[in-house]
Amino acid sequence: MNHLPPLPDMRFARIPHSAQSRYLGDRFSYLEAGDVDAPCLLLLHGIGGNATYFRFQLAQLSQRFRVIAWNAPGYWLSDNLQTETPTAKDYAQAVADFLDALEVQHAVVSGNSFGSAVGQAFAIYHTHRVQKLILTGAGIGQKVLTPQRRAAFQARMDRIRLGSYQYGDQGVGNLVGAQTPQLVRDMLVNMTRGTNAPGLLRAASFRLSAFYSPDFAAAMTMPIMLVQGSEDKTNPQNENADLLLPHLPNGGILFMRLSIVGGVYMFSFVNHKYAQKNSPATNLRIEGVALESVLVNNLRDLFISQVYA
Repeated sequence: MNHLPPLPDMRFARIPHSAQSRYLGDRFSYLEAGDVDAPCLLLLHGIGGNATYFRFQLAQLSQRFRVIAWNAPGYWLSDNLQTETPTAKDYAQAVADFLDALEVQHAVVSGNSFGSAVGQAFAIYHTHRVQKLILTGAGIGQKVLTPQRRAAFQARMDRIRLGSYQYGDQGVGNLVGAQTPQLVRDMLVNMTRGTNAPGLLRAASFRLSAFYSPDFAAAMTMPIMLVQGSEDKTNPQNENADLLLPHLPNGGILFMRLSIVGGVYMFSFVNHKYAQKNSPATNLRIEGVALESVLVNNLRDLFISQVYA
């Protein structure tokens, strides 16, 4: 891999007037690629990310979809939420406000890590607007917050208070594996340096809340695919996807043994299996090694044929 795909220009949307009281301003920011009349795919980034995280998906999936990557409230140039302790309903409403601002009624929603929790909340509280749901590095919350989990989030919150630049330098370790290409490491460092403290602190408050998605899983009646990495230390499969899957009316899991973790595993993986419950795709097996070929051929075709079709 010698270069990163280019990013589209930053775009802005006015928060609907009726919703502006929930925000500290009137502006969403986002990236978009693809035909405006194509089926809409909405991408929701992780807690230390932003829309630039999805540069590969914007480049490749836009060949068939209208791909929209939001900057969550308080991230990059999106105005923050008014409340300092947002709930699942607050973030679900933020996604609804964002889609309203773009005049998008329905979308396939794909969320990574923190974005997966936001995506689940949106699917629970605005079910009719989610055509299909993809959760990568799924975070489901905890009924009882363990000291280890609280300490991990507290460490992130302490780091971001010291400054965004050093947060990017120190935080990338959770996102990469031993074989991650240097180009991707550099991309992630630059991305996380763009994290704004007020946005991350609100996101962390939500992730530390009592929201536990399996309690509401019956509401998620749309087709769902969980993409889970074996090296994911932030949202381990046995503590998240494995607990959510039995509660989903129509869900399946794609398990990948990865050289890259933390959601970037959407780009590079080997020896992964896809076994979807209640789906004709049961026991589909794909193998790949090269970064570009896996994304362009295997993963794109998998998403198109098994999720978006």
